[in-house]
Amino acid sequence: MSLPGSQRRDQRRRLLVSWTRSGSADPPTTKPSTRSAAEYAPEADPDRHPGIATLLPTRIAGFTMAATGILVVLGAAIALGSYGPAITALENLAGPRFARSVAALRACLDIRGAGSLVAWLGQLLLLGSAVVATAVRLMRRHRRDDSRGKALAWGWLAILLTIAACGTALPLGRLVGGCIADATGIVLGQDGFGWWVAIAAVSLAAVSLWAVLPLHERLATSLWLAAGFIAWAMSAGCTWITDGRDVLATAGQAAWAAGCGLVAISMLAAARSVIREVRGECSRPSAAKKRTEPARQPAKQPPAEDRTALSLSQQAYIDDAPASESDSGYTDGSESDEDHGSRQLTKAERKRLKKLARLAQAA
Repeated sequence: MSLPGSQRRDQRRRLLVSWTRSGSADPPTTKPSTRSAAEYAPEADPDRHPGIATLLPTRIAGFTMAATGILVVLGAAIALGSYGPAITALENLAGPRFARSVAALRACLDIRGAGSLVAWLGQLLLLGSAVVATAVRLMRRHRRDDSRGKALAWGWLAILLTIAACGTALPLGRLVGGCIADATGIVLGQDGFGWWVAIAAVSLAAVSLWAVLPLHERLATSLWLAAGFIAWAMSAGCTWITDGRDVLATAGQAAWAAGCGLVAISMLAAARSVIREVRGECSRPSAAKKRTEPARQPAKQPPAEDRTALSLSQQAYIDDAPASESDSGYTDGSESDEDHGSRQLTKAERKRLKKLARLAQAA
């Protein structure tokens, strides 16, 4: 009787062992290893980083420091690049051992080279001016007077400044002038360079007037921008008549770099003006005209007899005032309380006396 029961137990044991082995034979499921990302502080959130407009100087001290820094750096680069004896003295000091280093330094500082320090600074300043003009456009497009064109002008100005920056490293002037000269058969300047100067002058003048005139505080921007355009005009003139003369070529490159610095300062002045206008820090002209008050004419003096009669009537009114009107208990603060013989005046009597006194003073 126990044989069938023992067989069933053996069968269940074998099944249990087979299930255990099949479960242990399965490979363990492991997640693919991933590299843990670096941890950042909350200050690294891009939303907490300031925009371009918040980095621009708005106080007169900050603007002065920025303008002075631009002028000093450009002036030093122009002086080193145009004054040849400085590099010669350095070459003599270094000796023949550092001849290659001095030659490379001369190529970097030579103002006439396309890849010189002065050209690089001018290109960098123009690109920065384009960025500032874009920031001004992004602020002025939110005006509530529906003046979209006043913001669009700054976008076009940013595009023109970017093209000018590219023209520092690329021969865009020769390309545009040569194409127009070949198409029209009219050659202006050397290899059609006059066409490039004419197009640039008309475009910059029109867009600059379109952008600067609507500003509330436009005097500083206009002066710096006009100075930059004058420097660029001098550079174009020197390039036009250079004819292989090193002095004119050096003067043209120096004037171009100076114009880039002055234009960059003008863009900072424009951004400062717009930021002050947005924050309401500049005075706004009132829409309503101020009413001009008519000039007050001096009161006519009555005759001496009338003034005497007025003073006598005032004194008579004070003496003949009825005693029954003093029931209110109002005491004149200017009179002494210790004077028991004087009668207390009512409020109506005080008003009457003040009115008579004013009439007497006006007379």
